Amino acid sequence: MQLLDILIRLLFIGVLFWGCGSNEEVSNSKEVAFYYWKSRCQIRDDFSYSLYIKVLDISQKSVIKTKCPKREFTPVVYIDNHALKNRDDIAQIIFKTIPQNTKEIQIDCDWTKSTQKKYFALLKEIKKQYKRVTATIRLHQLKYQTKTGVPPVDGGVLMFYNMSDFLDPNTQNYILDLDEAKKYLRGFKSYPLELDLALPIYSMATVFRYNRVVSLIDGITTNMLDNRFKKLSNGRYKVLKTHYFYSKLLYEGDEIRVDEVSIKKLREVLKLIPFKYNRVIFFRYSSVDIQELLDKDSSLSKFINFIFML
Repeated sequence: MQLLDILIRLLFIGVLFWGCGSNEEVSNSKEVAFYYWKSRCQIRDDFSYSLYIKVLDISQKSVIKTKCPKREFTPVVYIDNHALKNRDDIAQIIFKTIPQNTKEIQIDCDWTKSTQKKYFALLKEIKKQYKRVTATIRLHQLKYQTKTGVPPVDGGVLMFYNMSDFLDPNTQNYILDLDEAKKYLRGFKSYPLELDLALPIYSMATVFRYNRVVSLIDGITTNMLDNRFKKLSNGRYKVLKTHYFYSKLLYEGDEIRVDEVSIKKLREVLKLIPFKYNRVIFFRYSSVDIQELLDKDSSLSKFINFIFML
């Protein structure tokens, strides 16, 4: 009887420890979410990931509202720097649009030294009305935090894309340039806010005419180019014949730079990140249904599964 009693006790302790270990694994697992940035929501009912939907786009002269689906999501408010400088009604616009019982709202603003004081004051006013407020953080704001300041919010999201100047003819990849990113991460020690990570899953073509940017074409990848384009030594493609290309008129002699992101590059990004993060939020501009994209792109689905295992 004593031996049986000991075995039962050991079995109970083993189950107890196994259970604790399982809970720890669950708590340490990464979450995956998606941004939705179009002004018209088209999201399938069977889409199962968390969503961050831009519900307000506030510029100096206009306010664009997105009609959102009847499902749970985190509302995002984009605020232009010119709006920060010249509008005094931003907080009221937000309060009238987003219910105060919302669990979390996120503010997206690439603030500068000249708008920092006004922006931080706005965030403090918003925090009085909502339970949790988060803000987007750019790489330059991460590196130069002593100059740009740290927003007075509950958490942040590091936007790991659009880190170069798309107007610069020498830019190699406007969306994701790892060499450029490394410059911002070099010497990183800590950041006062808990950060999530936002990664790009979109592509676009920048059209140059006489070495100046004249237009952007969303969703373009290099495999969409045909014999009307010639690859140049600088990585761009020269237009050989005037024609319409995805509703954009390209002239002979124009050059385009195709900015795209591979899953391989995104895996490299994860190795570069010098801080712990619990959530990865994917960003894209296209209005193509996100679930449709996942159904078609097996590499993206595999990458998401890879994130879950980190």
